[in-house]
Amino acid sequence: MLFITLLLPKGKPENAVKYLTEIKPPKNIIIQQLYFTFGRYDGIIIFEAPSEVAAMNFVMKTGLATHYTVQTLIAVPTKEIKGFS
Repeated sequence: MLFITLLLPKGKPENAVKYLTEIKPPKNIIIQQLYFTFGRYDGIIIFEAPSEVAAMNFVMKTGLATHYTVQTLIAVPTKEIKGFS
């Protein structure tokens, strides 16, 4: 399953940036991309997880460690939706 987590800092930004650049996900999580962005959210993590529970554990740990407010979305590739292939 593919997930997109949007990150909004609420603590010291330099600590969050350091954590995200050195992030080591658990064995069952694969980070595909990590972006720092301008706008409403300051960072995005795109990752794969075997289940919603695994994703939630990873996101909660990341949010607590970085002092970021997080919002996570499940992403479904268009090729997997009938009529969009």
